[in-house]
Formats: sequence, C-alpha cells, structure tokens
Amino acid sequence: MNQETKVLMARVAKLGEISESEAHRIVNEIYKDGIVSRAEAESLFRLNDMLSAMDPAWISRFQEAMKDYLLTREPPEGWITDGEADWLIAQVQNDAHTPSLDELDLLIELLRKADGAPEKLARFTVQAVSERIIADGIASLNMVERMRYALYAGAGHGGLWVSQFEAGLLFKTNDAIADADNAPTWNDLFARAVGNHLMARAHPAPQTVEGALARESWLQDTSSNTGGFFSRMGASFSSGNWFEMITHNGRRAARARQTAAEAADREAEQVTEIENEWLLAGIKSDGKVSPAESALIEFLKQEAPGFAQGLAVAV
Repeated sequence: MNQETKVLMARVAKLGEISESEAHRIVNEIYKDGIVSRAEAESLFRLNDMLSAMDPAWISRFQEAMKDYLLTREPPEGWITDGEADWLIAQVQNDAHTPSLDELDLLIELLRKADGAPEKLARFTVQAVSERIIADGIASLNMVERMRYALYAGAGHGGLWVSQFEAGLLFKTNDAIADADNAPTWNDLFARAVGNHLMARAHPAPQTVEGALARESWLQDTSSNTGGFFSRMGASFSSGNWFEMITHNGRRAARARQTAAEAADREAEQVTEIENEWLLAGIKSDGKVSPAESALIEFLKQEAPGFAQGLAVAV
C-alpha cells in the first residue's frame, strides 16, 4: 500500500470521513495489495460503515480482504486465535452497535473457512444473528439461511450437535417472533436444530453415534423420512439410560423410557389430537405453542416415534 493511501487510511481511523473518490482509491489499493497490519484492518472496518451502502462491489472486497488478512497473513495460518476473536468481536461491536448484515456474513464466512476458531466466536455469531432477527421482528428467508449457516459453523469448532446455548437462543428468538409472518423455512430449521439438541441430550451415549447426531445432517436434510434419524442410530428406547441427562431423576427417566417405547410400538397415525395437546403442554410449560414448536413436535414424531412422548414425561 503506497504512502498516500496509508495517509488516507489514517484519516479514516481518526476522523471517520473521506470523500467518495478517496474511498474508491483505498478500495483499489486494498484489492490489489491486501491488508498487512492490524491498524489497516481497523481502518477498513470504519470504511466499511460508509462504503457498504455506497458501493455494491465493496462488500465482497471487504470480506475477501478480511478473510485473507485473518486466515492467511496472520499466524497461525488458517486459524483464528483467542486474541483475534476478541479483536474481531470488538470491531463489529464498535460503538455498541448491532453487527451489520455484511459483518454477520463475514463472521459466518470466517467460521466456515477457518481450520479452527474459539467457541466464543461461534457463540457470538449465532447470538448476533438471533438479535438481528429479534430486532427485525420477523425471520425472513435470508435471515433464516444466515441462522442455518451460523449453526453449521458451530459444527466445525467442537460442536458436533446443537448445544444447549444454541437451542436456548432459538427458543428465545422464536418467542419474540412467534406471531410474525415468518418464512416457512424458520419452522423447519427450528424443529431440526432443537430436535438435534434434544436427541443428543436424551441419548445415553451420544458420542457413540456421532455420525447420526451430526448437526450438519439434521440441518441439511429437508426430506420427511419417518424414523430416519433414529434408525441411523440403531438404537431403541428400551436399551440404555435414555432421558437421564435431561431429567437427572432415575425413576422419571425410567417412566419416560417406558412411555417412549410403548408409543414407538404404535403407528404414528394412531396418535390422537388429545395426545398431541398433552405432548405440547408437557414440553411448553406456558401453554402457548407457536407454529415452530408445533413443527418441532411433528418432526420428532416422524423422525423418532415415541421420543416426544417420552420427552414430555421427562421434562
């Protein structure tokens, strides 16, 4: 980067204001040479606030430049360190503002491309997407896909299945937008992600069936396949200590296993409307059931017959 451009970058960092022609000059320099210092990277975030609305081509250049800097030029190559994660979070939280859409996309892309990243960055990203959806008051198609990719990203950084933190965020998000005209894909994503978490929590030894419980399979597979995921685990509710990690009560867990096993022996079509209401009331304590939560119950009944009935007893 030439000296004149460095001076302009310094002005961005100090004043936050430059002309459009000066901004484009910086864009061209960065696109050619890349970012070579933390100071340049911080100035680039300031510049992004102005150029993201001014120049449609800027967003992709900004993201490519930041990925190149963090994953290629900063050691260790391919990894995001604890210090880099803290710095990155501070940049997108500048002046305590909610990360912009292009900043959210940058975080998701970094997590997807990195060989490794701290868990706190993955958690921050999912929470930021959740907060954006809540602020919008609706789960649009594009924001649902951002949530899906943010949840995917967690799988690459130690989260084989959807965590309790992530499932809790999904419930919090859904509670805030339950009455909105959400994209239909929101209900499906909610059902699959929370269902994955519940199945992993209830399973007596989830580490032994990592492939079947891998979050990517649950979040990507949009087919309706009765008993599909459960059959891949080669398990039944009558073997192992199912539900004990949820209830922490041996007697209640045993009742849950018995209920689940008996329900699994019946045809799914035989589940009555009265039983549906009982299931929903058992899992949703406030008695208010959203479309996404209804989709969760239906998903569990299709993919793991008997599981929802056992879960209602366990909780």
